[in-house]
Amino acid sequence: MRNIYIAIFVVLVVALLGYGIMRSNTSKDNELNTVKNGENNIVQDENTNNSVKSGEYINYDPTLLARADNGRVVLFFHASWCPTCKVLDTALNASLTDIPEGLTILKVDYDNSTELKKKYGIAYQHTLVQVDSQGNELAKWSGGSDLNSIVSRLK
Repeated sequence: MRNIYIAIFVVLVVALLGYGIMRSNTSKDNELNTVKNGENNIVQDENTNNSVKSGEYINYDPTLLARADNGRVVLFFHASWCPTCKVLDTALNASLTDIPEGLTILKVDYDNSTELKKKYGIAYQHTLVQVDSQGNELAKWSGGSDLNSIVSRLK
């Protein structure tokens, strides 16, 4: 009888832990979707109490290339299964308010963007391409683990 109680207790603990993890992931996903749906980020300047618009990290859409009139659009060829892509994606989402004004980073689905990969000669995921408003390549590089690794490479 004691073994039955222990088994029930273990099942309940595992179920509660699973529920807690699921709820935690759901709230993070909702938070990320708000960012990825293209809402502008507003940062409160602590010194002046003025709002300052920051740059953006959003999902790729061809119409967004028009924002590159200043050459400050970067295509990030991301794959959900790529460990190094996940590192950069997490870092960018954690530093949304630090993205410089006028910089737009577009997250491109590596697995489903064959034409874009062909256009820019993308051989593997975790490649970044800086483009102008016509979609012309200004710079291309692979790797990087944080926002600074992108900003430092802009032409």
